[in-house]
Amino acid sequence: MAAELDIDFDDEKSGEALDWRQRAVIVCDPTPFSRRLTVDILRYAGAERIQTCTTPDSAIWFAENADHSVMLVDWRDERLDAATTIRKLRRTRTAASRTPAMILSTKNTLLDIEAARDAGADTLALRPISPRAVTERLTEITQRPRPFVKTLNYNGPDRRVHGEERAGTFKRDMDVAAGLTSPLQAARAQAQSIIFNMLRKGDELSARIGRSLERFLSSVEALGEREREIIQLHRASLGRLADMQGEPMNTRMEVVKGLETLVRRKVRD
Repeated sequence: MAAELDIDFDDEKSGEALDWRQRAVIVCDPTPFSRRLTVDILRYAGAERIQTCTTPDSAIWFAENADHSVMLVDWRDERLDAATTIRKLRRTRTAASRTPAMILSTKNTLLDIEAARDAGADTLALRPISPRAVTERLTEITQRPRPFVKTLNYNGPDRRVHGEERAGTFKRDMDVAAGLTSPLQAARAQAQSIIFNMLRKGDELSARIGRSLERFLSSVEALGEREREIIQLHRASLGRLADMQGEPMNTRMEVVKGLETLVRRKVRD
């Protein structure tokens, strides 16, 4: 079950060469006090152009209308979810989808860091943050960006950092190519990985999609065209749930129930 993977190692070099201080720095934060604090730190660190906004749509609009920009998004309150904002940015069909993005947070749990990374953020920095730390982080993500990855379920910087081999699709695909496992066994392993990872993150609905895929794969003996289509449906549904983070439970549940109904119908056909 090879992932549809696109890795671009050759982003626009002219954009990468720009020091972050010369870029338009977009600050998305609905809270006036923390927004002003971030702006003051950026100015002290040498930022030349700063644009503030309070909503994801306005942040993305500014990114789409700037030649080269970098985005800082406050973590979340009842008015803003940084992970959802970055995910929307990465799924735009313009060059803005590759805007270097940093999340500012008061949280530092493993789940928070993973949520930021899985949304497509380049980095997460803890508040309070110093001008020196801002400079180091923004220099890293603008001067030494990681390769940009596009798959069905993820758009953003390569999540394998500092030589880490991310357990999952990459390794399973190589194992299949090397003859160490079959495509069906690799698909079953991926379903189990989805269940484990989503339960660890507390996302029961996404884990339910993993269970649906696991049940289906346990009933087949090989991967044909129909089986691969059903696998893709599960992948697309996972991506849809990720896009709907922060929306009401019953709204997200409709995606899961719709998938389960569609799978039952296709299995009967």
